[in-house]
Amino acid sequence: MTSNLILRKMVNKHRKSFNLQLPQRILILCEGESEIKYLKGYQSEEKNRRKLSGVQIELYQPENFSPYGLLTEAKKKAKEANKEKYSFNQVWIVFDRNGHANIPKTFCEATDASVKIAFSLISFEYWILLHFEKSRKYYPNCDSLVHYIESKKYIIDYCKTNYYSKIKEHQQTAIENARWLHKQNESDLNRGAKKYELSAYTNFDELFITLQKILQQVIA
Repeated sequence: MTSNLILRKMVNKHRKSFNLQLPQRILILCEGESEIKYLKGYQSEEKNRRKLSGVQIELYQPENFSPYGLLTEAKKKAKEANKEKYSFNQVWIVFDRNGHANIPKTFCEATDASVKIAFSLISFEYWILLHFEKSRKYYPNCDSLVHYIESKKYIIDYCKTNYYSKIKEHQQTAIENARWLHKQNESDLNRGAKKYELSAYTNFDELFITLQKILQQVIA
């Protein structure tokens, strides 16, 4: 019997004995370091650390940063967890459009595999921008978006700093602005446009709200 299996049996016995609800186990695979900084910054806040202890955040960069490679790895990890009877409650992959191939295929197969997607275009930095303003502006690449964020002095030297501490107080604004952006995109999506075909999009707020809901759960 492996040490991991022994540990899980001990935890399950302890939970049953004291009627404890363990933190939800969630896997989040990210292609980019900016996403990792944000998510781990949120998870490591003292008030969040305990309840988000079951959230497994990993950087995974497949060949050519392929979103499909990210999905393949997520499915592999979920399968391994199921085999060990230590399943994830949710599995997420986090990526952006920024020139990547196989995005339609990734969306299609992720749905079939019950893997959730937090997707941004042109890059994850659109979610960062929403911490400061409403926007539906098109940016041709990540560099142009970062340049705008820095030029507005929202975050100076974005790529060289641990930016999370500078924006965490604006998270509710980001959620509200993301909700506004969803409304702006609604008519295009209803006409059949795909998320990855829009001029501006992010649903990172859905992943963030998922983590917020975990924090709000009351442990019996």
